[in-house]
Amino acid sequence: MIFKRVVVGIDGSRAGWSAKDYAFELGERLAVPVVGVHVIDSRLLEESFLEDLAGVLGFTYYLGISQKVRDFFEEQANALIEEFLSEGRQRGIRVSSFQTVGIPYEELVNQADPEDLLVIGRRGNRPVRGFLLSSTAEVVSRRSKAPVMLTPEEKREIKSICVAYDGGELSKRALFLGEELSKMYNASLHALYVGDRKVETPSHTELLVEQGLPEERIVTHCRERGVDLLLMGAYSKGRVRELFLGSVTSFVMHHIDVPLLLVK
Repeated sequence: MIFKRVVVGIDGSRAGWSAKDYAFELGERLAVPVVGVHVIDSRLLEESFLEDLAGVLGFTYYLGISQKVRDFFEEQANALIEEFLSEGRQRGIRVSSFQTVGIPYEELVNQADPEDLLVIGRRGNRPVRGFLLSSTAEVVSRRSKAPVMLTPEEKREIKSICVAYDGGELSKRALFLGEELSKMYNASLHALYVGDRKVETPSHTELLVEQGLPEERIVTHCRERGVDLLLMGAYSKGRVRELFLGSVTSFVMHHIDVPLLLVK
């Protein structure tokens, strides 16, 4: 069994429902439990934030309004959880749920064990209090001990799988996982190396070699080859390179339009 459970973040967004669809599909094919996690963002319940928001949107602020806002979010959460559980049971999947108030990326990371797969919808950044905060998807991808699958808004059938490969340990893990998933989906599989140094050739998988900037070529390759799922090692080039030059992972995450499975 390649994963013990599939843990999926559900928030009612299009990307979130897409993540749910992929999670259910994986749960069915792997015969493992699927856990839906919904987090009410505690930062949206702070009185100081709501007072600022009232000034921007022009509604009347009063002390204690956070409880009204919390009640509204909890009603929404209950409806989302019920829909998630109902669909999962109808499909014969072992489903459960976890609902809490907190920082979304912290709670999602805490709910996934290293043996699980964490699935979340990929969305852009959003401004809060004048600052541009990193998206939940990017923070989760960095902090999670479990592999993370980031899904776009549109669900697609997985017929072609690509593994970004550089001969390192993480890419070998990604290749093993890609091989298992290709069997499960009956999908084609190939590995892609971008660079000019010699790398160890995978024994059971076709290796394609291209030249150029790795992050740009990976994205372009997936688009040109009609790839439906990309696997790659997460943030494998070190913190110093990320700090000054950015990382291949971050670039691909923000530019790819297919599901991305990051291996830890």
